[in-house]
Formats: sequence, structure tokens, C-alpha cells
Amino acid sequence: METKIKALITLAIIVILFIIIIRYKIKSDKKRKSLAIPYNETIIPKGKKSFLASFPSGVSALLSLIVFTIVLFVVGELVQSFDGGGITAYALFGLLSATACFFIIKQNPKSIWYVPLIINSFLIFSAIVEENFWRPPPDSLPGIPMWIPICGGWVLSIVVSIIGARMGKRKAISDNP
Repeated sequence: METKIKALITLAIIVILFIIIIRYKIKSDKKRKSLAIPYNETIIPKGKKSFLASFPSGVSALLSLIVFTIVLFVVGELVQSFDGGGITAYALFGLLSATACFFIIKQNPKSIWYVPLIINSFLIFSAIVEENFWRPPPDSLPGIPMWIPICGGWVLSIVVSIIGARMGKRKAISDNP
């Protein structure tokens, strides 16, 4: 009988200590929560990131390159009878690539060094390989060589990338308290 009484007394002491520890923990958590949020600062809820914003800049640029290349070929086939050389398709590719460069670099300003190169890599490769790059193709609009829309797209991409980087840096600085 003596061991049962010792066990019950030990159990009662453990339960009492357990209740005291839980009570102390609840009080300290309440104090900690009140100290965690100062009264003079507002809480800014974190917004959800979009699906594309969670990708790294290089992956977004590569996806843009693939999609814009497909658009280039589709539009080039559709307007083949209109302008012959696909100058409209190359101009559209330049506008799309400049838009993508702006938004990708605005999201991550440090990516200004490689995003325009990745997005325009197809046109850079075609400029090296294309034999009618410096002179107008025989079936295109008179007097318009291929380098005008292609280089115009490159220049537009670089200019818009610089603008996007400056806007992204300004936004990143103003977001920090």
C-alpha cells in the first residue's frame, strides 16, 4: 500500500507542476505576442505572388523566347503573302521581347545583364546565319532589309530593359522601411 500512495503523491506533484508550466507558458505567450507587434507600426499583409513571378528571371526569359519564337513562325506564315520577308513578324517579335524584358527586369533588376540576350538569342542567331540580313530579300517590301526590324527590336529591348531596371530599383528601395 505504501508504494501506491507514493505513486499517487508523485503523480499529483507531476500534474501540479505540469499545470503550473502550462499556465506560465500561456502567460509568456500572451506577453510575447503583445511585444511582437509594436503599437505604432501597421502590419502589411503579404500578397500572393503570381505563378510567373515565382520563376527565376532566366527561366521566364527562356519561356518568353520559346513562346515568341512560335508566335514569330505563326505570324510569319500568316503574313508571308502580305510582306514577303516576314518583316511584320520580326517587328512583332521585337515588340513582344521588349515588353517581356521590361516586366522581367522590373521584377528582378539584377537580371538586366542576361534577360535581353536570352530573349533575343533566336534573332541574334538568325542574324549570324541569315544570308539576307544586310540586304532586302527578293520577295520583301522594296528597300527594307531584315536588319531594320531585328536591330530595332534589339535596341528597343535594351532601352526598355534599362527603364525596367530603374523602375525596379526604385520600387525595391521604396518598399524597404
